[in-house]
Amino acid sequence: MFTRQLMQAAPIAAHTRVAATRAWPSTTPIIRRSLATSRPNTSRASFRQHPPPPPQMHDVTPDTTRRNAIIAGILLSAALGAWYYETTTMGAYSKEPEFSVTVGRGAKTWSFPRKPMAELEQMMHQHEKTTSPGRKGNPVLRWDTNYVASNEPCEDRSAADVVPRGPARKSWWSWGAAPAENTDAVGSRDLVLVSVVDGHAGDATSKLLERTLHPTLALALAGLQAGIVPGASWYSNLADTLTWAKTWSPSNVAKTLQNAYVQLDDNICHEPIKMLPELLKTDDIVKTVETRHKFVALTEPASHGAVAASALVDAENKGLYVAVAGDCRAVAGWQRPDGSWRCDTLTEDQMGDNPKEVARMRSEHPVHEADTVIRNGRVQGGLQPTRAFGDAVYKWTTLQGEAIAAVFKDEGAKPRSIRPWNFTPPYVTARPEVTYRSLEGEDKLRFVVLATDGLWDRITSEEAALLVAGYLAHPKAEPISKEGLATEIPLALTEPRPYPVEALPGTGKRAKGTWAFDGDKNAATHLIRNAFGGADRKEFQELLSLHGPAARYFRDDMTVTVVLFDDEGKSSN
Repeated sequence: MFTRQLMQAAPIAAHTRVAATRAWPSTTPIIRRSLATSRPNTSRASFRQHPPPPPQMHDVTPDTTRRNAIIAGILLSAALGAWYYETTTMGAYSKEPEFSVTVGRGAKTWSFPRKPMAELEQMMHQHEKTTSPGRKGNPVLRWDTNYVASNEPCEDRSAADVVPRGPARKSWWSWGAAPAENTDAVGSRDLVLVSVVDGHAGDATSKLLERTLHPTLALALAGLQAGIVPGASWYSNLADTLTWAKTWSPSNVAKTLQNAYVQLDDNICHEPIKMLPELLKTDDIVKTVETRHKFVALTEPASHGAVAASALVDAENKGLYVAVAGDCRAVAGWQRPDGSWRCDTLTEDQMGDNPKEVARMRSEHPVHEADTVIRNGRVQGGLQPTRAFGDAVYKWTTLQGEAIAAVFKDEGAKPRSIRPWNFTPPYVTARPEVTYRSLEGEDKLRFVVLATDGLWDRITSEEAALLVAGYLAHPKAEPISKEGLATEIPLALTEPRPYPVEALPGTGKRAKGTWAFDGDKNAATHLIRNAFGGADRKEFQELLSLHGPAARYFRDDMTVTVVLFDDEGKSSN
């Protein structure tokens, strides 16, 4: 017991020492929650009411000395054994008190042991990754990525790539001109692509997008650089090519990103339809089984679904583009010449409770479907995001959906059912909204946060910007109250604020709680840590100790990528 009390007291004693790193200068001291447990007091004093008097010098003999040494050795061995047991994963896990949660329609109760902090820290850092382009002229300094799963397996994915661009197109009259200066700046014409993907109803769509989304975007952008503008007539594209007209512009880049998203989704959802006749026309049982097995595997990305957000950094033209289909989100942090910060939410959540999305969807379908297109804030009462890859049951006709469901059942797989009121599909699109920002100007872009909705369920866009701004100044510092950080770093906002507009940091309910600055080397880990309770260690422990079906009631898969930009506008090798 003495060993346990000593081990419990150690963290508290360590906390009372003055931090070696710089603390937040204007914050008030924070009273921490006691770490003591509810175990009864069983100290040695309670077992020995009348201790014997100390031995006199004449009572000490060689025998008593030897006996005392043996007893001391036994006690020391026992203490060391208890310490070792309690510091191992098994001992710490078994000795931690349990907690219970009651959730669900049936009010089911689950009990979980609180995992030891060492295990949770390992969980926090398990998937983190930091990557630097390492190319002169590229404005991206590095990107930090991390994820913590709730689903088993995790349905989130992410991707990041640097796409070197070939030589710029020249006009016919400058064909023989000398090459531009600073040719040693190898990254000055780079394109940087960063995406986060949030799967649902399975992980087949998100796994496919992790491998195919960026190659699709890169190929489309290469076509634009060659003079092919999506939606333009063939003779217009031919004329642009022959005259070396400049086709790379913010509007054309946005069209290219949108077209690439839609074309990729069409391939995912409609290729299975093309395979159906081949599957149904053969009478060869063996061939039918093989074809059916292949068909189900290829159709799973259409049957499942995923939302996505992609950021494109154009080094040559000093531009930032963000495309989003669904409820992933991107938030940018700009630093002004005086050192103050501005939060710029670059995306709007495309969900069934967003009034703009409801109006758009109703405008795309007959008036008599006004009450069924969106029901209870969901597409036809089922899907929450209004834009997504896959989710083909909202895009196929009823006849197509029933034919594919029959093949799934024959293969022993569970199909998603076509929704009712399926009169004029598609009801869901992968066409993204694209936002453009110039990187030129007095305000300097310092970071962009891209994350799945697991993060945004727990913190706001403005809180994420505030946390990263604070992290860049003080990666490691004493915990600070939410109200204190909002006061310490005043945050201007880019208006109008997109949906959903939430309470500002440090106000109302957003003023309660404490942020943690634990010195994480990965900015994405820093955000995830604070989304899981920050400096509230009890909340942090309990949220991360949840697993299985109960976890989804409290936290979703959480994937975060933080793109950090060089504050001087150029990266080095």
